Amino acid sequence: MYVLAALLIGVGLGMGYFIVRSGSSRRPEGGLEWSVLVLSFLVALMGAGFITLTLVGEVTSSPGHESRTVVGEPAPPLHLRLVETNKEKRLSNYKGKVVILNLWATWCPPCLEELPELNRLQERYGPDGLVVVTISDERRETLQRFEREKVNLQTVSGYLPPGQSWPAPYDKVRSSRPMSFIIDRDGRIQNLWRGAADFSQFERAVMPYL
Repeated sequence: MYVLAALLIGVGLGMGYFIVRSGSSRRPEGGLEWSVLVLSFLVALMGAGFITLTLVGEVTSSPGHESRTVVGEPAPPLHLRLVETNKEKRLSNYKGKVVILNLWATWCPPCLEELPELNRLQERYGPDGLVVVTISDERRETLQRFEREKVNLQTVSGYLPPGQSWPAPYDKVRSSRPMSFIIDRDGRIQNLWRGAADFSQFERAVMPYL
C-alpha cells in the first residue's frame, strides 16, 4: 500500500511539475494544461489518502486503540457452547479470572497466526488466574475438524450456539476478525482491539490485572 501511495504521489507531482515547467509563463495555458494539472493534483491527493488510511488502520488494529466506549464497563452477557463437550457456558462463569476473550474464525488468516500465541498465554499464565476464551460463530463440526487437523487449542474453545447472534459490543467482529477483549477479575472490560496481536502484546495487556 505504501509503495502504491508513493507511486501515485510521485506521478501526480511529476505531471504537475512537467506542466508548469513546459509553459513559457511557468503557469498552465489553455484548458488541456489546466485539466492535466488538476488531474495530477487529484492523483497526488489520492496517494496521500492511501497513506492516511493505512496508518489509521495500523493504529486501530493495535491493543488499546479501539473505541473506548465500553472500557471500564461490565462485560455484557455472552452465551457459548464448548467445542469439546457441547456444554453450555456463559462468560460470567469465568468471573474471578482475568479473561482474554478472542473472537475468531477458521477462514481468517490473522486469527490462525494468533492461535498459537493464545495457547502459549494460557499455558504460561493459566496458573496465575488467566483464562483464554476463544469463540467462533462457525459450526461445531467445523471447529472440531480444525482442532483435529490444524491447531489443538489449549484455550476454552467455544462456539456461538446456532440461532444466536453476537450481542453488542461483540458484534464488532462482523466487520473485523480477530477481535480481542481483556476482562478483569470483576468482569469489567479493560481493553479491546481489532486485529491480531502477538504474545508480548497480550502479555502487556493482561499483566496489570493478574
